[in-house]
Amino acid sequence: MRGKAFIIVIMSGLCTLPSCFPRQYHLVEEEKTWSEAQSHCRQHHKDLATVASKEEVNALNDVLAKHDQHEVWIGLHRRWRWSLENKTYYGEGEVEFRMWVEGKPDIYWNKNCAVLYDENLWDYPCSRRLYFICYNAQGQSRFILVKESKTWTEAQSHCRQHFTDLASVRNQSENEEIFSLVREANHRGAVWIGLFRDEWKWSDGSAMSFTNWNTQRPDVINTQNCVATKNGKWKTSPCSERNYFVCYSAADEEPQPTPNGS
Repeated sequence: MRGKAFIIVIMSGLCTLPSCFPRQYHLVEEEKTWSEAQSHCRQHHKDLATVASKEEVNALNDVLAKHDQHEVWIGLHRRWRWSLENKTYYGEGEVEFRMWVEGKPDIYWNKNCAVLYDENLWDYPCSRRLYFICYNAQGQSRFILVKESKTWTEAQSHCRQHFTDLASVRNQSENEEIFSLVREANHRGAVWIGLFRDEWKWSDGSAMSFTNWNTQRPDVINTQNCVATKNGKWKTSPCSERNYFVCYSAADEEPQPTPNGS
């Protein structure tokens, strides 16, 4: 499909700070997954659309007038990620390694931290108090079972203070190594590891300070961690869906030409 782009500039006469420079929105009529759309926007513009006010919602909706009934990607998303974010620690595919038990993660709103239980991952309320596994980059033992009951955040702080961080599980071998510590300690309960689901944020890294959900709160099903706009409101959608999308750039920026002219 030949791509097309539509542009609108958002001006605010009340804003004088550099961070409030007007945005230029670009509707790209090519069907891509959320990640593919993100890559396209970063290559040819600045990023997937950030929307931070009612005025910007109105401007974006003007751009999308003829696609009002369709889902169109914007830059809002959330994801499961590891507490230890050192990119050099993970080999190819290891940062996405998951051993979820069947049916998990589920749709419950407050289960945003992960435990290892019976060699599988389960999502769990972060406020529960459990034993936990630390990663130790300097010592002889890479993984340490700490037999103190703490919340996920308290466990993270403990691991960062006394070792390196909460443990990441990068592959099946490490999954078995970590669980062997639990088994040897004859501990039959769940233990915290470093996996957690972060808050909603924009693709460009900015925090979500304004919302325009189509319901009181968004769905949190595991596969619905990306956001599209439809009928003027935001909704969660599986990141693997293929939709048109909206990029943004600064109003005084010239977008990079695409091979098909979008």
